[in-house]
Amino acid sequence: MKTVIQALLISLMAHIVYFAATISIGYWKTKLYKPDVANAWERVDMLQNEAVFGQAGSPVVYLFSFVGITAVSALAIHLYKTFWS
Repeated sequence: MKTVIQALLISLMAHIVYFAATISIGYWKTKLYKPDVANAWERVDMLQNEAVFGQAGSPVVYLFSFVGITAVSALAIHLYKTFWS
């Protein structure tokens, strides 16, 4: 049972780092963005008529990645305890 709890914590930490990095990069890009309105009119054919903010994906993907990372972590912990302890 201890291995499962350790694997769950490793998976949780990996997902926290992933989400924190994603949010931090988005914040950093937003803070550094400087629109170039004057030159944007020269290439108006490249502009779209709709804007999409963010990305919508299925939350089931995160569930599968959480379970997958937990399984890989549990296997790694088990192999470590078996061969190197």
